[in-house]
Amino acid sequence: MKKTFLIITLLSLVAMFSACKKNETAEGDATKAKVSHISYIDCKNHTDKLAKADPNWGDPDSVSISYSDGSAHITHYNLLVNCGFELSGIVVDLAIDGSTITLNEHENLDGPQADCLCTTDNSFQIDNLPKGTYTFVFQNWYPEPHTQTVTF
Repeated sequence: MKKTFLIITLLSLVAMFSACKKNETAEGDATKAKVSHISYIDCKNHTDKLAKADPNWGDPDSVSISYSDGSAHITHYNLLVNCGFELSGIVVDLAIDGSTITLNEHENLDGPQADCLCTTDNSFQIDNLPKGTYTFVFQNWYPEPHTQTVTF
């Protein structure tokens, strides 16, 4: 009888601690992350619509990623956008699948579109992002998407 009681008690404790561990993991869930503090500079280089077809046009894209206080701080240098973004702004769409964070930076499509392209430096942060190792996928990296893995 004592052995049965002891076994049941141990199994209950194991189940209780397992449930606590699951709750701790859920509190660090990256799916609660959101984009904030989007800022950018005006057009750096102007060109016509055909610029996207010329891989030698403009300065190459680069990115800076840092982390503090639960937020990733990102600057995408030389993001290629429609010149009309200066009036309508830039939007950053965020999708998270496990440890992969996909970012789609684009002009606010509700605003006016111009007949030219330009580059800008776009900065933003991703809030509520737990520490960990993430692969960032920049969809609008010219001329094709770019990935970068970082550990915070």
